[in-house]
Amino acid sequence: MSNHVSRYIFALSMGLLSAVTPALAESNSRPAALQMAQADSLTGSWRLVNMGEIGSPGVVPQANELTAEFAESRISGSGGCNRFMGGYEIPQAGTLSIGPLASTFMACEQPTANQEAQYLKALQAAQRYELDDEGQLAIFYRTDQESGVLRFAGQNAGQNVRGLW
Repeated sequence: MSNHVSRYIFALSMGLLSAVTPALAESNSRPAALQMAQADSLTGSWRLVNMGEIGSPGVVPQANELTAEFAESRISGSGGCNRFMGGYEIPQAGTLSIGPLASTFMACEQPTANQEAQYLKALQAAQRYELDDEGQLAIFYRTDQESGVLRFAGQNAGQNVRGLW
């Protein structure tokens, strides 16, 4: 009788284990690098401080407010004249993929229109990002013609507060 009970308990245990295993596999199916990347989140509102080649980025004219807001795999913001929106992914820690982006179609004066086109092109060519100790976001991009960096300052009070809490 105890042999029969042991088999019954074993069969019941295996049934429970097989029922729980898919849920465990699903919750851990994301690579550790992706989970780490999400912890070091881009979430929040950012104002472009400068953009250009690595080592000598140009300054963004103050009259043009170029922004980016990251929230739950969506990006939106201002290109200085038009609003834009789209998606983004962090495939692994420190890497970034943005786009495709869509934007409104207001008529923009020069040089704002050119600057906006460069900004949106650079965002869609994003390859990686870094958050520094001063709370600035750097997005590194590479297009067919150039590579460079977009540097942002956080716009939210309390954004990018680092350390242990």
